[in-house]
Amino acid sequence: MSKRPVLLSRKFLGFLILSGALALSGMTPAEAAAKKHRTHTVHKKAAVPKHAAHRKSSRKVAKAKRVKSQPVVIVTKAPNDAPDFDFQPRIREAQELAARAPVLPGDMVVEGGNLVRFNWVLVVGQKTGPLTVLRMDEKGNNSQGFIVTWQVNNYLNTKFTVESTGAPGTPAIGSTAGNIIVFAQRRPVRAKGGWEEAVYTAYAPELDTRKMRDAGLDYLRTLEHLAYNRVNSHDVRSRTAPDKTVAERIPRNMVLRLMITEHVDPLRMKYVGIEQCVHEVLITIAANRDKAYAYARSSAGALGLPQFMESSYHMVRDNYPSARLEPNFDLGMTNLHNAVLASLLLLDLELTELPRAALKQVTESSHHFAAFLAAGYNRNPAKVAKTFQRTKSMTGGPVPFENKMYVRIQGWVGGFLEREYRLPG
Repeated sequence: MSKRPVLLSRKFLGFLILSGALALSGMTPAEAAAKKHRTHTVHKKAAVPKHAAHRKSSRKVAKAKRVKSQPVVIVTKAPNDAPDFDFQPRIREAQELAARAPVLPGDMVVEGGNLVRFNWVLVVGQKTGPLTVLRMDEKGNNSQGFIVTWQVNNYLNTKFTVESTGAPGTPAIGSTAGNIIVFAQRRPVRAKGGWEEAVYTAYAPELDTRKMRDAGLDYLRTLEHLAYNRVNSHDVRSRTAPDKTVAERIPRNMVLRLMITEHVDPLRMKYVGIEQCVHEVLITIAANRDKAYAYARSSAGALGLPQFMESSYHMVRDNYPSARLEPNFDLGMTNLHNAVLASLLLLDLELTELPRAALKQVTESSHHFAAFLAAGYNRNPAKVAKTFQRTKSMTGGPVPFENKMYVRIQGWVGGFLEREYRLPG
């Protein structure tokens, strides 16, 4: 019998980011001091692949007694729902304009490997009509007659308010904040070995339409279908049920709901509601497609839509060689087809932590199965298995609050997908 691989913690992003989107890398030294992110602790065991844990920084893990006192509440409020419109062609045009804009002196000033000064490039306009390329410094100063403000500098996910002063020479694209939409932005982000200019589209309420949300989900479903098809075509077998492929073992839409859950911030949910957070994830994916969350990298190296650590990625790759995952971690995580495939395989690998009797009990209940996969994706699957054996629940007893919330959110996301899109769990 082959030695069981040991999977270790994946802690939840959650509570340290005030905006709903992930904080993206690419900061000045002053910004670095303010940024909060997950740290990643690698747990080791002799002769066993390593799996990276995803832990919060800047705050100690709460004691069990304190954690138990926190209510696990899903906050529901009416979400944004702009007049229906498909902004995708306009966003593509804006992103192309941002990418083609020349890089001028001062756009990216790096000293000693650190970004010390930069300029933002925004592509703005109304729902229809001409687009304008707006160039401004870090404080919003520009010579094009616009007033640009923002509440939180969230890097490529920064949400701007743009107003025209109406001064002579200012492009005639509207005189109020509500008329002007930021369709794309460009700024430097940290890349492996240095810095690079990156183009991205942040969530904006004006973009939050049914057609756009549908487009985001359709793209996620395409990634999911490609992953399941790859597993079947390459006959990638489950580690706990060799008579089945991984695609036959892991329920459809499980990867889908976890990719959404990964980017729902519980603190933001408290203020805007869970459905609004889901909207923001779907709009971000629709707007950026293969670049969605591509620049989401923690200081410890967790990367991409599924927020994998490099050690975790190679562990999955080693355990499923027939899947032929991309050998290079950075390329593997920025290629969303490959990244979602890795996530699907990781879910199967989690099941190796369940004793045979518990495995049978968990997989016979769709509710328990989804809860275990989610809890293990976010936490330590071995600990989740022990929690289940002790409490008959994946999050019973002194389980970290973040994990309880993560499992609760993925359940809500599954219900949302069923209600809104008739997708079974």
